[in-house]
Amino acid sequence: MNRETTVLEFFPALEAGYEPKNYSYYKEDVPLGSYKAKLDFMLWSKTYMAVNCFFTIIKSQKKISLSVYKKPGEDGLFLAGELEVRYVPFGSTLQLVIDANQNGKPILFDAFVEGNVTGD
Repeated sequence: MNRETTVLEFFPALEAGYEPKNYSYYKEDVPLGSYKAKLDFMLWSKTYMAVNCFFTIIKSQKKISLSVYKKPGEDGLFLAGELEVRYVPFGSTLQLVIDANQNGKPILFDAFVEGNVTGD
């Protein structure tokens, strides 16, 4: 996998035509479970040490947003399971595993890139 981050800053993302407001992060809109989704784009969070990931669920075409937080003691890694999300190319299909935290908020528990990603 390429080791150059694909995460965008907010205003350059808007200029490139990405529209974060079309994606929901509300718990009633983000289904729990395991399903395939296309990674549309990613933004650096303005509030937390996190990467906001924007997906389209393959089956329903629903647009959702999930955050991946920097893991303490993990050398600055932003991990969904063992996947370092900062280097996943836009347009990749991922198998997402979504669970709820203690407050019922959906979290990206794990993610796997579908197919073969070269360069590892």
